[in-house]
Amino acid sequence: MAVWRKALPSQFPRNKWKILRGDQVMILAGKDRGESGTVTKVIRSPTFPRVIVESLNLNKRPVKRTQDNPGGMVSVESPIAYSNVSLIDPVTKHPVKVAWRYLEDGTKVRVTRGNLASGSIIPRPEVLTQRRKLKPASLGSSDTPVEVAEEETYVAGSGDMPTALKVFMEEMR
Repeated sequence: MAVWRKALPSQFPRNKWKILRGDQVMILAGKDRGESGTVTKVIRSPTFPRVIVESLNLNKRPVKRTQDNPGGMVSVESPIAYSNVSLIDPVTKHPVKVAWRYLEDGTKVRVTRGNLASGSIIPRPEVLTQRRKLKPASLGSSDTPVEVAEEETYVAGSGDMPTALKVFMEEMR
C-alpha cells in the first residue's frame, strides 16, 4: 500500500532565480568544491533545481559508435544542485549571496550581500541576449505574407465606419 505524501513546495514561488546562464559561480559542495566556472544551463525544476557548470562535475558516459563518432567513454558535465552553487562577487572574487534591488531609474538589478560581499551590482550576462533556439527564417504555411500584413485597410479621420458598427449605432438610437 502506498503512502500518501504532500507535494514538495516550490523553492522559488515567484520565479526569483538569482543564478542565470552565463554567470560566474563557485561550487560549495561536492567533489569539485572550491572550483569556479561559468553556468551553461539552469534547470528550473520547481522541486529540484539544478545548474550545469562548464567543465566541472564531469562524469564518464558511454557513447555508441556511429558513422561520425568512434564511440567509447566520453566526459559529460552533470548537473549540480542549485543550493550547492553560489555567485562570485565581481570585486572580491568570493562566493556571496545575492538580492534583487531596484535602482533610482526603476531597473531591477542583482546586488551582492553577505560577509565577504562588496555590495556591487552583478551585471546581467551578455549570453542572455542571444537566443538558444533560433527563430525560423522562412515563412510557414500558416504565416501571413508581408504584403498583406502591411496593407493599410483603415484610414483614420475619414469617417468610414465598418458596417457592423453602423448597424449597432443605428440600433442604439
